[in-house]
Amino acid sequence: MIETDREHTLMKKSNKQKWMRLLVAAGALLAVIFIFSRSSMLSEAYMRTAYPVIATLFSFISGIFPFSLYDVFIVAALIWFTGMILRVILRKITLSAFFYSLLRFTLIVVAWFYLSWGIAYFRDDFYTRNEVEEVPFDKENLHNVTLRFIANANRSYVITDEMDKEDVRDVIEQSYHQHHQELRLPDPNGKRRVKAMIFESIYSKMGVSGYFGPFFNEIHVNNYSLPFTYPFTLAHEMAHQYGIAPESEASLYAFIVCAGSSDPMVRYSGYTSVLGYLLRDVRRLLPNAYDSLLQSIRPEIIADLQRNSAHWMAVRNQSLSDMQYKAYDSYLKTNQVSSGHDNYSEVTGILISSYDVFIEK
Repeated sequence: MIETDREHTLMKKSNKQKWMRLLVAAGALLAVIFIFSRSSMLSEAYMRTAYPVIATLFSFISGIFPFSLYDVFIVAALIWFTGMILRVILRKITLSAFFYSLLRFTLIVVAWFYLSWGIAYFRDDFYTRNEVEEVPFDKENLHNVTLRFIANANRSYVITDEMDKEDVRDVIEQSYHQHHQELRLPDPNGKRRVKAMIFESIYSKMGVSGYFGPFFNEIHVNNYSLPFTYPFTLAHEMAHQYGIAPESEASLYAFIVCAGSSDPMVRYSGYTSVLGYLLRDVRRLLPNAYDSLLQSIRPEIIADLQRNSAHWMAVRNQSLSDMQYKAYDSYLKTNQVSSGHDNYSEVTGILISSYDVFIEK
């Protein structure tokens, strides 16, 4: 009996020490994240020095596998979590052991996320990082840029019914290489494998055309996408891979890279993919000019935009779409993107400020 009591006492002491170590680790991790979140200078230094090394390593490892390691990881995590709950129900483990394992796993995932890419959310904003003067987002500037944008979009029109995705990837890689200095990006050495989505049909119902998997530095593009939208989506996800976190900035970088490409189809993809954001802001801020600007767009471009909208609406599931919207909105707001999901639409503001810098120099 005495020996049993002693073993019980030692076990309680050991468990207490385990919890203390875990809580100390949690506190240290939160402190590190807090420090980075309050210092754009430190975050910028990390993304310019440590991140390229991490990204190169992870992209090399993930490139060995033809399937998405990110998707496999998410599935494995869900299976593990479900299994742990079942073990608690079946009394194979205690509730305390379950919460200990859950907290430990969460700490690993959070640390992995931020150190492998997530610190990108805390770096300098676009204007500071690229030394671009912010131009007022007013009606006059919006109207002027939209007029010039539509003229360039009309000239960029090409028929895009077919494409070679590997060739498109090569073209965009080359364009990033040509523009990396002016965009203040690390030179994208090597080739990045574009991964298919394991649950593509579900993502299509949510309206997700692509995403970046930060844990293994993987790019995913939905093969359901129409050919003329595919290059822009790929360039957008590549921008995330190069350390650009906000959606608006990733869209701007994708547009600059596409518009500056040597491939006509890639250029057209850039213009048509951003045109919708401009038109939405014109309708909101310049309702009297909207119809005339819309009529100045080539009918073939309007037809492509309408075809793309109908293409995605044909498979959309409202419930899944709303769930994805709310989840991603919360995720972005948690990572200091105050506008949440609406950040996608904020590309117009930085486009107005940078159009003469990067497009019509």
